[in-house]
Amino acid sequence: MQSDKSVVRDLVSILVTKGLKHVVLSPGSRHAPISISFYNHPDIKCHVIPDERAAAYFALGIIQETMSPVACVCTSGTALSNYSSAAAEALYQELPLILISADRPMEWVDQGDGQTIRQAGLLSAHCLASLSLDQNDDHADVRWFNQREINRTWNLATGTPNGPIHINVPLREPLYQWVEPAEEYPLITVHTKPEQLIAEHKMQEFRSHIRSHEKVLLIVGLHHPDAALSEAIGTFSLLPQVTVLTETTSNVNHGETISCIDRLLMSFNNHEQLDFVPEVLITIGTHIISKKIKALLRKEFKGAHWHVDPAGAHMDTFKRLQEIVQTNPTSFINALAENTESTSDYHQKWYNAHERTASIQAEVVSSLPWCDMKVFGHILPKIPNNTTLQMGNSSVVRYIQLYNINNALNYYGNRGTSGIDGCTSTAAGMAVASEKTITLITGDIAFLYDLNGLWHQSNISNLKIILINNGGGGIFKIIDGPRSTNALEEIFEAKHNLNGQHLAQHFGINYAAASNQDELEKGMDWLYGEGVKILEVDTKSAANDEELRHVFKEVKERIHA
Repeated sequence: MQSDKSVVRDLVSILVTKGLKHVVLSPGSRHAPISISFYNHPDIKCHVIPDERAAAYFALGIIQETMSPVACVCTSGTALSNYSSAAAEALYQELPLILISADRPMEWVDQGDGQTIRQAGLLSAHCLASLSLDQNDDHADVRWFNQREINRTWNLATGTPNGPIHINVPLREPLYQWVEPAEEYPLITVHTKPEQLIAEHKMQEFRSHIRSHEKVLLIVGLHHPDAALSEAIGTFSLLPQVTVLTETTSNVNHGETISCIDRLLMSFNNHEQLDFVPEVLITIGTHIISKKIKALLRKEFKGAHWHVDPAGAHMDTFKRLQEIVQTNPTSFINALAENTESTSDYHQKWYNAHERTASIQAEVVSSLPWCDMKVFGHILPKIPNNTTLQMGNSSVVRYIQLYNINNALNYYGNRGTSGIDGCTSTAAGMAVASEKTITLITGDIAFLYDLNGLWHQSNISNLKIILINNGGGGIFKIIDGPRSTNALEEIFEAKHNLNGQHLAQHFGINYAAASNQDELEKGMDWLYGEGVKILEVDTKSAANDEELRHVFKEVKERIHA
């Protein structure tokens, strides 16, 4: 049973032929021809998420797991605007999110008709393409136009870089008329991606720079897991003149890389920070979490910055971009490492500092009372190897950055835009598409903000949620600005006394709580049993911000004693 509207049949047929396998639907009527056609297609798995905002983030989680496009389909009106946050996140994570909205006929826009808004181009600021199909597809050329444009936008979503697209589909009534599936062959256009190769004479120039400088810094920002790239970076990190800085979201798990940037920089005196500043800076990936490394290099770095990106993105994070290297990062790093030996001590100096700081921090944390910093020190080693960690934003992801990376985990977080919306939904979407255990560590505000991420019909027995409840937006006690105001708790923190027990019961999820170390140890063992579970860790009574500052101060004093 397929829609009698050829524009819908062509849309579904083209997307499925091009590889679409997952569609996230939200209830409504105007999009019935599209949703029923996907629902009845034998090659499509449909997921129903009532809240469109949660639905789009749910789709992002599936994309993160499968690295394949996923479509969301919504009805007309304001439903589409709820996709906007996830569209922005998909743009900056470079994820192929296909957003499809049904629309009212164009002639009824601004004419007082229900659920009729200006949908065409609504998401264009954060989509690689924004297409409104022609509703009058009874003419052969109009149908050809629609097929051509569907192909074009898909090819953009799956090109270099990947990214979100929006396809708006105006539909006239009647909506609920069906035809038997027919042998239709709409236009299929394939886009072959070019391979960007660097000429050997240019590679010789790059290698010459590496050989002639004693301080080379490679920073890897947000990047999806890539075993070949990780191995290449690991080999490169062993060169004596090279220091490699990574973060959890870099997903690099080889070599002697430094993964806790802020922990290291917080332990330095000013003159030591200046010694750290490189002569050559190379960047791979997109967003970098550490504000401290960005502040340091923006102020002090005076050398050459090369950004390596397959799409040739002009990303001048440190205000010194001199070379955009449009090529495959793995090939580039492998070629760069050839014949670049050095007697520099840059690598060893900073790797030793990294190891020393980690050891001292472990000693300091062991003597802390119950607080967020202590909690993360207990939680992270308990997460099973070969699972996936989804990190909530704000304070959660920053606490995790202060502990050594577990190379047996994959790390994800919505760091494209760094918003708290959608953390639970993204983890739930990933769990649906994965055979691995998915662990979400989230804060209380992010959890409450995205409750509808748990409102769906999917079986996600592999999802484990660790809810850190410190009674509000703890991040605002850590950063300096809000603490200087007279409205920290009221305006910035959103202080509350809520907990997740009744919410877990509402969604039929097993629940346990921990408010001390013994309960946390038992809770972590319980968490990785059968079924979806929420372990809520209560740190509301702890002086979390004071204990974190104590850790930084104590580590620095012990190093320089």
